[in-house]
Amino acid sequence: MRRAAGLGAAAIGAGLMLGALGSAPTAEAAAHVRTLTLRLASAPGEVANVRGASRENGAHVIQWPYSHAPNERWEPEATANGYYLLRSEESGKCLNVAGGGDEEAAPVIQYTCGNYPNEQWKFVHKGIGYQIVVRSSGKCLNVRGGVGQGNELIQFTCTPHGVDNDVWLPVWENASN
Repeated sequence: MRRAAGLGAAAIGAGLMLGALGSAPTAEAAAHVRTLTLRLASAPGEVANVRGASRENGAHVIQWPYSHAPNERWEPEATANGYYLLRSEESGKCLNVAGGGDEEAAPVIQYTCGNYPNEQWKFVHKGIGYQIVVRSSGKCLNVRGGVGQGNELIQFTCTPHGVDNDVWLPVWENASN
């Protein structure tokens, strides 16, 4: 029963996500909610997670079961033109495409935030969720090899209608204390 409630909350969170990112939360909401998890639409119990709760530059981001940990919570910070930095609550570092290029399957890591194009992300509505597109290449946040626990996140050419490993449900979460 708990899983069904979680799926409903994920769907509601995804539906409210785009509007919520575009405007400041109310004072009450800001006091209680400031981070989000990036859940796979095809597997909402799986999230983007900094491997091993690392605080180091270059740590890989993987798909992992949701556990309410700070290394799977991201603080969105608006940059420009609808793009956001996604800062790890655990490390304070940003979701980043390694090397900053447009190489197909380049790994997604965390790295010290610098507001560079390879760490600016836009949420593009696709079906029940969003493709998360990096500014530097226009490619999507993707799970290498398809949905699978422990698989690394990469940038990959966005599909026109979204597939299981590149459509996400960004869900607001209560902040960790």
